[in-house]
Amino acid sequence: MFNEHRAELFKNYNNAREHFITHHKQLTALENYFSDVLRTVVSSSLSDIVNDYNEASCLYPFWQNYPPDERGRQPRGDQYPWIEVGEHTIGGKLPRLLEKFGFAIRDTGLPTGPDNRFVLRHRDIGKCLENYTDSAWLFVDIKSVGPRDDFNNTVLSHNQVSGDGRWENALDGMKNSVMQGQRILNY
Repeated sequence: MFNEHRAELFKNYNNAREHFITHHKQLTALENYFSDVLRTVVSSSLSDIVNDYNEASCLYPFWQNYPPDERGRQPRGDQYPWIEVGEHTIGGKLPRLLEKFGFAIRDTGLPTGPDNRFVLRHRDIGKCLENYTDSAWLFVDIKSVGPRDDFNNTVLSHNQVSGDGRWENALDGMKNSVMQGQRILNY
């Protein structure tokens, strides 16, 4: 089953990749659009998100005996699951919130990558991409920070970073080259 549609996918992917390399401003427009959409979606539901996030503390008796694995540099044994709380209080709501804003959503079966990954369809996507398509894959990874975290830096897994998406041989699969990330949004 893994290889049933590989040749067709390889061809279609590389055609789209070449299109967007040539028309990179369309991708920039789409990234800016989704940044604005996510900011609006989260802002419009901020009180619900804050309430749900804070509720994790009230529900401590239900998870105190099942703490998360030690994470981060030099763990002290007092790890609280704020990362997971953030993932669930925002990520769990995200499909429902996006639907309120008129997006058609389809889940995808990718086994690795960011916390949330959807195929979204909306006429505004088509506008950003000059009618090349009206759908896009949206990958969202949610990061929460605690009192000992460095608020100006985020640690990302190599599976959660966009890249150049090279797929040069159908049998090898798509790969991203190592890239240096930079901060572009300040909230």
